[in-house]
Amino acid sequence: MGDILDEATTLIRCKECPWYKNCIVPVHASVDDVEQFRMMLQSASLPEQTREEIGRILESIASASQDVILQSCPVFTKRLKDNPKLAQRIKEMMQRWGQEE
Repeated sequence: MGDILDEATTLIRCKECPWYKNCIVPVHASVDDVEQFRMMLQSASLPEQTREEIGRILESIASASQDVILQSCPVFTKRLKDNPKLAQRIKEMMQRWGQEE
């Protein structure tokens, strides 16, 4: 009975979730985000050269993260953690993506 209630709760949480039907999205670091980091660096008591170097590193990370890092909704994340077979099936689907069956 607990499994049924857990699944029902998960379904309800999923439909009420602001991520509904958008379980995974790429991370987006906007120009404003990078600028905010730069402003924080300006207020730090670091040498100018160090601040510039950190700024360049942050820009590189922000750019690279958009191609590598994904955000996922908490329900989807929990489902993947609770069900390794589901994660394996998704991995296999992605590995076969585009292949004729």
